[in-house]
Amino acid sequence: MIAALQASNPSRKIGARLSRILIVAALGFVAPMAHAVAASTPLVTDVLPSGVPLPAPAPDFAPAVSDASTELLGNAGGVRPWLDRHGVQINLQDVEELWGLASGGVRPGPTYDGITAVTLQLNTQQAFGWHDGLFNISALQIRGRSLTNERLQSLNAVSGYDAGRSTRLFELWYGQGFLGNRLDVRVGSIDLDTEFLVSQNASLFLNASFGWPLSTSSNLYSGGPSWPYSAVGVRVKWAPAHPLVLMGAVTDDNPTHGPFYSSVAANQRDPSGTQFSTKGGALFIGEAQLWVDAARRLATRDNAALPGTWKIGALFDTGRFPDQRYDDRGGLLGSPDSDGRPFYHRGNWMAYTVIDQMLWRAAKGRQKAVSVFIRATANGGVRNRFASEVEAGLTFDGLVPGRIDDTIGIAWGTTLYGRRALESARDAIRLGGSGAADLKPENHLELTWQIAVTPYLNLQPDLQYFWNVGGMAQGSSGGIANGFVAGLNMTTTF
Repeated sequence: MIAALQASNPSRKIGARLSRILIVAALGFVAPMAHAVAASTPLVTDVLPSGVPLPAPAPDFAPAVSDASTELLGNAGGVRPWLDRHGVQINLQDVEELWGLASGGVRPGPTYDGITAVTLQLNTQQAFGWHDGLFNISALQIRGRSLTNERLQSLNAVSGYDAGRSTRLFELWYGQGFLGNRLDVRVGSIDLDTEFLVSQNASLFLNASFGWPLSTSSNLYSGGPSWPYSAVGVRVKWAPAHPLVLMGAVTDDNPTHGPFYSSVAANQRDPSGTQFSTKGGALFIGEAQLWVDAARRLATRDNAALPGTWKIGALFDTGRFPDQRYDDRGGLLGSPDSDGRPFYHRGNWMAYTVIDQMLWRAAKGRQKAVSVFIRATANGGVRNRFASEVEAGLTFDGLVPGRIDDTIGIAWGTTLYGRRALESARDAIRLGGSGAADLKPENHLELTWQIAVTPYLNLQPDLQYFWNVGGMAQGSSGGIANGFVAGLNMTTTF
């Protein structure tokens, strides 16, 4: 039995046909544009995992830029301009959230969570004449309690900020641009989910799965190098041609250096974020991004642009991952006679595609627009509890009368169990083993409204509904009642 398990192939090309179709379809929409630049300076909001203040819909393919006028402290009495002349930029973000489980779950009631994030960047050209270099360091103070764990008990966290209390280093890296910044290299402790596997439109939503998806946060060690954790590694970003951007990274695969299954929370294993582990496996990830203009196909050359970004990517982890059905003796994990220790396989993989596409805009130069996002992931069902995931949603910019800077969004997501996880659950029911449950995909629906109170302050009321909470059928043994959650996010940029 163990020999058969070792022969399991982790690199099946699931989704290859879908990938080819997406690429061919995207090439039909490609439009000429200004040279794409692998910008070395991240946006101020990159430190936020969810409820990100979205920029106004871009009139063309120019990447969004940070705007100092959108900060509460402004020039800070002249301090900011002085620091800027010396190449130093300091940004402060504060997020406060109130959540309430109105019905369902296990214990209705309110909770609070919040974070304060500080980022310092040093432009080496302004500081001492070294061209195209950037030093970046950021830190987080995470506070509050978890509505997800304490009241709802869903698989998908209600908020991206529901991450466990800690005060920690977030990222620490040096970036260097080459070839006029068309090639950008970062080295240090890196968070992958600020650039890889993400949708700009999905980042509006508060549920954590619309940032770093459940399929990675559950299937990788400590959830992988994703907020609020980073890992030692290298990231390369290259813009070889006008509409195309290629990215790749290699990092340690276990940011908190713990076992795959642990009773100790990841934030407690490395409470300060300064472990800089290099003792795990290696995580390789690559992504291709194509900028497209749907207006050139759907309308005329003179119509307002409908910019979009289509992405396809994959990751491979060289670490050891637990089989979802068989134990280390070749027996069934669902059997009462099992020792509970799974057999471990070497290597794991995942493929994904992300589409961000503007569908409609009122006119050239106007902010009224409707956009769509779709993200799908696929991985093996032998060593992963979750084998595929889909999220999709719509965002509506400037459509509320008198609220041109507001954004409304509606989105849905679900994650499907892997083949062996389902088989193991049926084994447990049949044999009377521990963990017997009727597994069903958890679904969640979110309706949110990001209100721009001022250029530096956003309020975001939010409603979420969960069914098959915890990935179990409602009414089955261990099943949890469908949950309805209401919340309010306040994000301030100082």
